[in-house]
Amino acid sequence: MSKNEIIVGLDVGTSLTKIAVGRRLREDKDPSIIALGVAPSEGLRRGVVVDIQDATRSIHLALDSASKMIEEDIKQVIISLNGSHIKSFETSGKVAVSRADGEVTEEDIARVLSNANPGPSSQNKEIITIIPKTYILDEESGIKNPVGMNGIRLELEALILEGNASPIRNLEKCIQTLGLGIEHQEVGILASAQAVLTKKQKDLGVAVIDLGAGTTSLAVYEEGRLIHVAIIPIGAAHITNDIAIGLRTSIEVAEKVKLKYGSALEDGLGADSKLKIDLAKMNSEEVGVFPISYIASIIEARLKEIFGLIIKELQEIEREGLLPAGAVLVGGGANLNSIADLAKQELKLPVKIGIPQGVEGSIADVDNAIYANLVGLILEGFGNTEEDGGFDYDGGRSAKKTPFKLWGPLNKLIKTFLPD
Repeated sequence: MSKNEIIVGLDVGTSLTKIAVGRRLREDKDPSIIALGVAPSEGLRRGVVVDIQDATRSIHLALDSASKMIEEDIKQVIISLNGSHIKSFETSGKVAVSRADGEVTEEDIARVLSNANPGPSSQNKEIITIIPKTYILDEESGIKNPVGMNGIRLELEALILEGNASPIRNLEKCIQTLGLGIEHQEVGILASAQAVLTKKQKDLGVAVIDLGAGTTSLAVYEEGRLIHVAIIPIGAAHITNDIAIGLRTSIEVAEKVKLKYGSALEDGLGADSKLKIDLAKMNSEEVGVFPISYIASIIEARLKEIFGLIIKELQEIEREGLLPAGAVLVGGGANLNSIADLAKQELKLPVKIGIPQGVEGSIADVDNAIYANLVGLILEGFGNTEEDGGFDYDGGRSAKKTPFKLWGPLNKLIKTFLPD
């Protein structure tokens, strides 16, 4: 990869469409984020496209912003796949080692991966990736990379990530309509994990939780391997809806209230619990005065439901309260005041907010949990991530398309959608 080559990550979320452009300014340094574009998402529901025209317009706006900052062509993107239609399940495969001397080769790895692929579970499904959990060579388990080892029979235990084909095709159509090629696709929560987790955390056992607008995603790692993925169809937008109902106000005002005054713990407000919010000061057409403690109680109730569903997922894999490195929160919802304290209380685990790592000297400020997904996509594009050994399926859809170049006004929405 040349020094001037750029990598572009695209995350089309329920609330925001975000694009980041990365470049490695020096070969011996981590990549830098040289452009960042953000636009409100339209035509999305719970992480999937429901209106191609509106979703394409949102991508167009974000790309316009990023293109203006770097003043060069954007030809291809790495995309984030989101939505509760994405599921994970375990699979296995076995093959005989092909060489006469019994040495395992890369060809054997490819064959056992292929053997472990059962194909989509139904006609409307698509396998996104197969991620090895462990290799077994002649009944010796716990092998991370058997290449070069000697044996007779090679087995694989792996995790398959599968999604509905229609949402994936619809997102691709939006991108290709703008003349862009798709270099690679990655499940969003895995990109976030690459940006915020360390090797030590993955070895000890850790969960990364992405609190998005339409969904909450979970990825669990142990002994350096991904062992579980789940995407729950409830997110931060549901908190906004709850506030709108509780205050009898509009969604727009409810979102402002959440970002400016919201707290995940009613008990954590202290002296501020007696403060009140006058909706008329936020919108002249609104009426009502409410204590901040009431807002916190609404937020806390919904978050407890979300964390309760996370606990159920951990119970399914027998890891409830048993992850020494705890949980790392990312996504826009991770910016709520006191959310780490509530998560620690509910999950019975150490909890921290995940700040993206692995980029340096960036022109664009990505030092926020909301950008974890984007940074992970950039790191993957530059090969700066720990390889999971995933075996991807794209059906040849990564062909290059016509260059995309826009010169509209610079988008200034980035900080608008972040809490003060």
